[in-house]
Amino acid sequence: MISVGVSGIPAFSLDLDGRPGSARTARRVTMRFLAGLGDGAGPGPAEDTRQDVVLVVSELVGNACRHAPGPCRLTVSVTGSGTVEVAVEDTSPRLPEPRRVPEPAGYGLRVVNGLSRGFRVVPTGTGKIVHATVAER
Repeated sequence: MISVGVSGIPAFSLDLDGRPGSARTARRVTMRFLAGLGDGAGPGPAEDTRQDVVLVVSELVGNACRHAPGPCRLTVSVTGSGTVEVAVEDTSPRLPEPRRVPEPAGYGLRVVNGLSRGFRVVPTGTGKIVHATVAER
């Protein structure tokens, strides 16, 4: 599951179908990936950082499944000193917008923003990639 690129950065990508259960699968695979670090695949982030990463993954994949038609791709890489880059590519060109009015749902991007160094969106022509960087506290 863990692939180490030419630069030696531990990473994985996971294609998801966008149906119910995709966020659960993304969380499970991310937890296994992060738990496997330190077993010769590079240093792993601290436990609280791992939990933050899993929550960010859950929110970004959940948003992609909820707001974009079709499949999405999750990529997680450890970029150094326990810093983890999360990227979710989906098929909707619509940019994510944090909600301002209290609603039963819609706080996911606030959670992502609070647990990471913020998020950025890169349009792809057929959709977008939402990136978030989670660093050690």
